[in-house]
Amino acid sequence: MNLLVCHTLLISGKDLAACTKRALHFFKTTQLVHYDDIKIIEERCCSARSESFQTLLDEALLKNRQRLKSLLAELQDDGYTTLTDLLDLPQGYQSKILHTIAHIEDGFFGIDAGFFDLDESSYRVSERRKLEIRQQPDRCWLLTIAASSTGGNGFEQIKGTGNL
Repeated sequence: MNLLVCHTLLISGKDLAACTKRALHFFKTTQLVHYDDIKIIEERCCSARSESFQTLLDEALLKNRQRLKSLLAELQDDGYTTLTDLLDLPQGYQSKILHTIAHIEDGFFGIDAGFFDLDESSYRVSERRKLEIRQQPDRCWLLTIAASSTGGNGFEQIKGTGNL
């Protein structure tokens, strides 16, 4: 099975090359995920100075929000609608859903990340980070990556990434 995902990362750095280097180092050293191939989608990378920055950021944050809503809906569909209901949550698929939700809320990077702030290990943009973006827009970058868990190219199969 091919696992093909896209992530948009918020990273601080002097330029795209420095941020790319940091992102690739993260993926090389993290134990949270493993990808065999990573491609930087340069047309979806920009500093906060760019007019497209906020649109790209909003799209990526929306992906996270939609993923969380989807996971919560799965639990609700199975009858887990209150926190007290979780006391009876069996180990298995539903507990894995809850585990994924907890990882997203805690900022553990995973394949579900549409957006991830690499500097703050967060699926959200903090108030401190928003201030940094406003004060130092040339140092705050969005990088969109396409990643595959199996060898080969396969990047052209990823939906929503434009012409790769």
